[in-house]
Amino acid sequence: MKLGAMILAALAAAAGACAQTESDGAIPKVRVVIGLQDVKRDTSGTLAVHNGILEFRSAKASGQVPVPAIDDIFIGAETTQSGGKTGRVVKTAAIAAPFESGKALTILMRTKVDILTVAYHDPDGAVHGAIFALPKGQAEPMRAQLIQAGAHATDTSKP
Repeated sequence: MKLGAMILAALAAAAGACAQTESDGAIPKVRVVIGLQDVKRDTSGTLAVHNGILEFRSAKASGQVPVPAIDDIFIGAETTQSGGKTGRVVKTAAIAAPFESGKALTILMRTKVDILTVAYHDPDGAVHGAIFALPKGQAEPMRAQLIQAGAHATDTSKP
């Protein structure tokens, strides 16, 4: 019975955290998967386009890419485990659940994210790429905003 109570508490905490970030109207949290100079992998923060710059900011680091230096923009989607530390606790508890009943718990902790990949060049002409994980539905508007600001992108509407 204690295991069941612990699992329910973990699910409630994860659901509460998700509800807070979606309802307050703040800029969505973005995660740098890899590739942004001066920012460690898997750092969470905000992503914005202003004054001709794509800027990522977190509590400890920030990174900028000049929009004119962007050579191409790619978007996609991926399913990931949500909940952060709570998600890891639930996943561990699911492994210990009897009769393989924990599989249902791990399904509940999955979420879809959009993937935004930006290929750009630095002032010396070296090619770089940065990959960001955005909340579902945010990659296409960000791509459109970058194109409107002057970024180069391949037309994906053609077959």
